[in-house]
Amino acid sequence: MSMFKYALAATTGLVLLASADVAKAAGIAFTFSPSAAGLNGSDIIADKLNILDFARVDLTGANGTQTAFSESGFLQVNNVSLNNATFSPGGLGSTYTLYVAFNGTGLQNASNFNVSSVGTFGTLGYTLFGVAGASTFGFDGSNNPFVNNNGNTPTALATGNLTSGGTSLIVKGTSSGTPANPQGISPGAAVDADLVKVVPAFFVSPVNMELTLASAFNNNTDIVTVLNNSTTFLLGGGGGDVSFSASAIPEPASMALLGAGLAAIGLVRRRRA
Repeated sequence: MSMFKYALAATTGLVLLASADVAKAAGIAFTFSPSAAGLNGSDIIADKLNILDFARVDLTGANGTQTAFSESGFLQVNNVSLNNATFSPGGLGSTYTLYVAFNGTGLQNASNFNVSSVGTFGTLGYTLFGVAGASTFGFDGSNNPFVNNNGNTPTALATGNLTSGGTSLIVKGTSSGTPANPQGISPGAAVDADLVKVVPAFFVSPVNMELTLASAFNNNTDIVTVLNNSTTFLLGGGGGDVSFSASAIPEPASMALLGAGLAAIGLVRRRRA
């Protein structure tokens, strides 16, 4: 998963979890402007994006004592929260849609999805998109996640890559008492990623900040489908959230003073020489 250093309070490797419960990172309030990206909607003032996860995870082979996995999919922004109150900003999901497309790879400490495991992400890249109209998400005939934008062209608002992240998988039980027949699995992820603004005007506030994205997904067994002899699973709308933290970027005047100070130090050293 996403998804700014988004506190994907998600399970993408920020922590290795023994359970699907993920501690949420404290988020800051932010303001996004859909109209600045050509979308018809009111400003978003919130401290959390609540998302639905449509993704496919495949085990791709042994790697030493661990098993490699790949994951790809979409995170649909379903609604938002501010001070623990959840609401839908004007236009979101009707006149426009926000979503994240992502791809990632990593390693986990089990050879299939019949047993509980933890893992780490090695790579993860994402793009935050905005698109006019109401998009739909699902899986095609080959069980790959897709988004249907009804002919509308999405606009890339931001991109980013993994800083750190981890996964967890809890097997809920077995229908016959053997690991070969799990009753259900509950996957989770926690990720930190950076954010590179593609449409800076969309990100109204905080001003002069670098955003980092963190996100967390705790998925119930009823939205998980296991395939291919327990080496693939699909997430059909798993829940999660994205929050943001910020680090101040030095003001131009501060940068100028810093540069002058370094130049002065260099001059003094040359005189001494």
